[in-house]
Amino acid sequence: MANILIVDPLLAAAELRVQADWAGPENRVVMPPAFTPEALDPLLGDAEVLLTALRPVTADMIGKAPRLRLVAKPGAGVDNIDVAATRARGITVTNVRGVRSRAVAEHALFMMLYLARHGWMRADPAWQGTPSVQLGGKTLGIVGLGGIGSWVARYGHGLGMEVLAHTRTPDPERVPGIPVAFLDFPALLSESYFVVLSVPLTPETRRMMDAAALRAMRPGAFLVNVARGAVVVTDDLLQVIAEGHLAGAGLDVTDPEPLDPEHGLWRLPQVLISPHNASRTAESQAQAMARMRENVLRVLAGEPPLDPV
Repeated sequence: MANILIVDPLLAAAELRVQADWAGPENRVVMPPAFTPEALDPLLGDAEVLLTALRPVTADMIGKAPRLRLVAKPGAGVDNIDVAATRARGITVTNVRGVRSRAVAEHALFMMLYLARHGWMRADPAWQGTPSVQLGGKTLGIVGLGGIGSWVARYGHGLGMEVLAHTRTPDPERVPGIPVAFLDFPALLSESYFVVLSVPLTPETRRMMDAAALRAMRPGAFLVNVARGAVVVTDDLLQVIAEGHLAGAGLDVTDPEPLDPEHGLWRLPQVLISPHNASRTAESQAQAMARMRENVLRVLAGEPPLDPV
């Protein structure tokens, strides 16, 4: 019987709750009394699988789990897992690539429409006389053309937008049938009316949207971040929007996260901040949990997982 330890309270919440029989009668799901180091540490010694969503799985935790075989999560990004520490021990890490892409892309589209239509003015009588921005005919710049970016490209094209992309692998077959112009990063920033960030967090993408990059965007443009908060330098974004260079921003992720309630971005009406919930639709949650379960069962049975990192 393998012990499967839950280390993230999100996986204990009603929406995603991992039940005792989640991995079958031959395995044991361990729900800790709390999600503090003091509560988790005594349980790590017997754990063969750690389940997380957003909570960190650190090198220290991995070092305290001598029987550990797998760290699994129901999301795509693994920046909350010390992958180097797992690799050094030969421990498998799995995610659920692509399962949540469409949900996140729809959220990015929602943010674009909210910003373009001045949704923050919904209680202001002046909204009636304020012209909105039409997405059709505008340029859409997508940074990162993976699963999320590909769906954003489809939605943008469907609205009649000109789709631009900057990605490590500029392959037109990423989005078959959709015309995409591949540009270098400075050109994309200068030509895009909307810039959507959908890159993984890596040393190369961390803080890529600093003051210089934000000011390189065309005046009056909008930024949407559905990647990771640390891709954008938060205080630089505040300054560049407050100066009036950018028209607004949609942020599903922030750095730090959650953002301090006193931070100036909260006071800018043209900045829409959502609580890192772009991927959380009923459909994507069910698919992601089923996919994570399949990865866990495969590894415990000695089979290759569907989504090895």
